[in-house]
Amino acid sequence: MISTISSRKRHTFGSALAAVGLAATALVVTAPAASAGSSGVLACNQNWSISSSQGYANGQWCDGNTRVTGTVHDTNADGRCPFVRGYLSGGGYHDSAWAGPKGDSSPVNLYAPSGRTFTSVQMSYITC
Repeated sequence: MISTISSRKRHTFGSALAAVGLAATALVVTAPAASAGSSGVLACNQNWSISSSQGYANGQWCDGNTRVTGTVHDTNADGRCPFVRGYLSGGGYHDSAWAGPKGDSSPVNLYAPSGRTFTSVQMSYITC
């Protein structure tokens, strides 16, 4: 079961997610090579941006790709609420809170489990 963590919303994804019409787009953004800065301190080091017909999202890869931050925006009154899915090394994924209806935005705050990193992010949506 995958949990969505946000200061504003908390959603749990499981088998019920299929019932609300989960779908994904083909656009995937790959994570940059992880490295610490010259001071050895990990921080947010590269921007990412993705979009779909439901909306767009942008943010940063952080802490050696163990954290993905940003915002997802719903730009279309189509009954589909976009979210960001972060894929993990070794398999699996974490989902952000979804944005919706049109004009709404939600934070993207994804954290990889210990010993894992994010390898890519992708826009997806639910029927809402």
